[in-house]
Amino acid sequence: MTVVRSTHPAHRAAIWWVATLLVTTMATPAMAQHEEEVAPLIEQLWTRRVRAVQPRKHVKARRFELVAVAGVIPNDPFVVYLPLGLRLAYHLTERWALEVGFAYNLQLDTDLRDYLQDSDAQLRATIRDRQQLRGGASLCWSPVYGKLALGSHVVQLDAFLVGGAGVVRTAQEQGADLPAATRPDFHLGAGLRLFIGRRWLLRLELRQYLFLRPEDQSGGGGGVGLPSEISLGGGILLGGG
Repeated sequence: MTVVRSTHPAHRAAIWWVATLLVTTMATPAMAQHEEEVAPLIEQLWTRRVRAVQPRKHVKARRFELVAVAGVIPNDPFVVYLPLGLRLAYHLTERWALEVGFAYNLQLDTDLRDYLQDSDAQLRATIRDRQQLRGGASLCWSPVYGKLALGSHVVQLDAFLVGGAGVVRTAQEQGADLPAATRPDFHLGAGLRLFIGRRWLLRLELRQYLFLRPEDQSGGGGGVGLPSEISLGGGILLGGG
């Protein structure tokens, strides 16, 4: 919804003269005798707020959004994680939504640990906290909705911010004395929805996670993990708008 209000002197003068012409042309003799009643009407006409309403093609309010997500967490020097998951959101309004999500992380070891161990036989490069599963709940805010012209096509999209908390399950590493653990997990992020048709959408998202690393029996390890995730998903809007 867009609010338009003109305060330019030239615009106000033009509106005044057009309104005066219309009122005087359509006026009856009785109205001519009460010019003092006409002036407030004209004043209200050119000073009031004019609202231009254009319905959204993609209504989210009171609808569910189901998205299948694939991503990458590239900022661990020893492991590249490939999360695969589902996210389900319920849109309370066009701007606010509640979301729950779950992801399983595929793991690809990098060559760094082998390189370090080959370079120094005394070095133990141990992965202490393999992130296996992650789940949580989020609050989403969509402050921006707009259109983008791509050639002869008009694409509708919105931008959103997301924040929430959950848990991450870390697996036990072979040769390490850290057991598997479930740790608190927090996240903040931003994303973009690109609508296709009336129900389908694409979703690009960046999330920054923060979780408390597990400690071993001697109190070693611990600290804070900061995995960064980039994801792309495809989804559908379900339910009535």
